[in-house]
Order: sequence, then C-alpha cells, then structure tokens
Amino acid sequence: MQNALAKSKVDEIVLVPGGGQPYRTPIATAQQQREMIDLAIRDLPDVRVAQEHLFKPGQNAVDTVRAIMREHSGAEFTYIIGADKLAGLLHWPKAGRLFELCDLLIYPRAGYNTQELTLFAIARGVRAQMLAVQPVNMSSSLVRTQIGLLSDAGDMILPQVARYIARQGLYHPPYEQLIRPHMTPRRYAHTLGVRDLAVELAWHHHLPLQKAAVAALLHDVAKCMKLSQLQAVAHQYHLSDDQQVLGSNALLHGKAGAVLAAVKYHIRDEDVLNAIRYHTTGRAHMSPLELCIFVADAAEAGRSDYPGLADIRRLMWVDLAQAALISMQGTRAYVASAGQSYSQDTDAAIRYLERAVKDLSA
Repeated sequence: MQNALAKSKVDEIVLVPGGGQPYRTPIATAQQQREMIDLAIRDLPDVRVAQEHLFKPGQNAVDTVRAIMREHSGAEFTYIIGADKLAGLLHWPKAGRLFELCDLLIYPRAGYNTQELTLFAIARGVRAQMLAVQPVNMSSSLVRTQIGLLSDAGDMILPQVARYIARQGLYHPPYEQLIRPHMTPRRYAHTLGVRDLAVELAWHHHLPLQKAAVAALLHDVAKCMKLSQLQAVAHQYHLSDDQQVLGSNALLHGKAGAVLAAVKYHIRDEDVLNAIRYHTTGRAHMSPLELCIFVADAAEAGRSDYPGLADIRRLMWVDLAQAALISMQGTRAYVASAGQSYSQDTDAAIRYLERAVKDLSA
C-alpha cells in the first residue's frame, strides 16, 4: 500500500474486505476482516476501508466499484491487483465492465512475469500500468498457510495483526470447538483465560504468538480425564515409571495432554508439546514458551486468589522466569505443608531457576 501511494499517481487507497471473490467462503467473519484491516492501516493516513453500506458479502468487483464511485463523484479510479490474480481477472466474464470504469495498477508478485501480463492486458485494451517495485512473495493464502503452521508470518503481516489472529484463533483448526465437549464449563473458561493471557505475555515478551495460543488452548486437554484413563495413556506411551506421577492427575495430565496434542490434534512442534507437557510441574531448562504457558496457567484472570498470586501477576510482565519461580516455590510450600512430596521435575525447575535468577541479578 505504501508503495502504491509513493510510486504511482494514487492519492488514496480504499480497501474492500473480501471484495470481488463471491466464490470463496471466508474463514474470518466480515467484522474480523475489518478489524484486522483497521489494525494494519492505523498508521497509514491515506488508506481507509470502504464504508460497509457500499458492499455486500459476495458482491462482485464491478458493483462494488460503481458503489464507491457514486460516493466520490468526479474522482478518477484505479483498480489495484496483484499479478497472481491478474490472469484470472482478465478471463472473468465481467472484466470488460470493470476496465471501462477504472485503470488497472498491477503489483508484481514473485513467480509471475508481471511485465508480460501487463503488456497482455494493454493489448486487450486495458488501461494498465505495472507498479515499479520489487516482486513480493506474499498472498493471503500464503499467510493463512504460515499461520496454520504456527508461524506469525512476520515478513508478511504486522505483529498487531498476528496478535489479533492468535487471540481469535483464526486460520487454525477449531480447537475451541474440539476441546469444549471434553471439559467442564469451569475448565473451559479457565482454558480461554490462559489463552488470552498467554498471547498477551507472548506479545509483551516477543514470543511466538500462534504457538502460545495453541499451547494454551491444549494445555489442559487431558485434565478432565479419569485417572485410570490417564494411566492407560501413560502405559501405552511409556510416559513415566514414577508411581507418584502415575498416581496423580495433577502430575500426569500434562504428560498425557502432550500425547493427545500430538496424536489427536496433530501438533508437531516440540516447543508447543513441551509447554503442554510441563505446564504444571515445570522442569529445568524451560524454554521461554514453556515459561509463558506455565505462568499464564498460574495467573489467568479467573484464578481465585492464593498466596503469591499478586507477585506472580506483577513479575510476569518483568521476567517470566521470576514469576514462574515464585509460583513453583509457593506450590512446593503448599504441598510440603500438607505432608506430601512434590514433583522431581518441579524440584529440578526450582533449583535451575534459582540459579538463573541469581546469576541475572549478580
């Protein structure tokens, strides 16, 4: 958009969400599309979204352009299109009507001979011009693919848009719908709270947003299973020989949850799986994502107050490791006061984090 403004005679760009593609069922709602666009153009004063009454879902490009032209009588219009879409547009039955209304500005795309396509359009009588910029390897389908692979597509979309996508769960499998039947209402509400906080912590600490969202949504996927079911999973996948672990839902559901995330929900990212696996116990050498999910689980907004919670919520915006350490130390003290032994993973995590925090402050 900035290139179109700077390197052409275009004075203002009017965006039409989902315009001109009546054959495609949108993955995001019209409202979500508009909100993402608003985030993307908030620092571009010469770019705006068309008023909603000017277009309807499924409305073709010709009718949309005519509606916008009626709102701006006397203005000259240019239709901006990527080279990857141009060939299809040229063979569209109503293309001639569109070209009668406005010029064509063609944005180069990697893998397409934009100059040849432009000359072909001109030969057909189209008032076409190629934008003089380097070709880009970018498209909406490629963005969706990257998001589905748990990438934030940082070279294609702005961070604030990736943050919105993570919070809304767009372009991922419908995890919210998939996990809800297997959770109590309270557990489901907690899960959504962990997702919301994990994304905000990931945003604040510059961590992968899509990974944080998915790990958070699946972190308690095994929490509501019966202990006997968890033990069956543990036996089948050789998760632990520790009788303390095998006898505790609290200690076992994370390990079993990582298995379900991999087998049932097809998660392959090891960092995401470890964040699920150790979200209750922690471990030595936790990754930043693991710390993010651990802390979000301990401090999400729906948590009832407990000793140390205020400190965790304060520290989590400063240092995830310190916040996690406070949480683990509190859990160890609580378990010890009840005359029980705590997880070996937690003990190793506390010792590691104590050294790390000490070294950092030295």
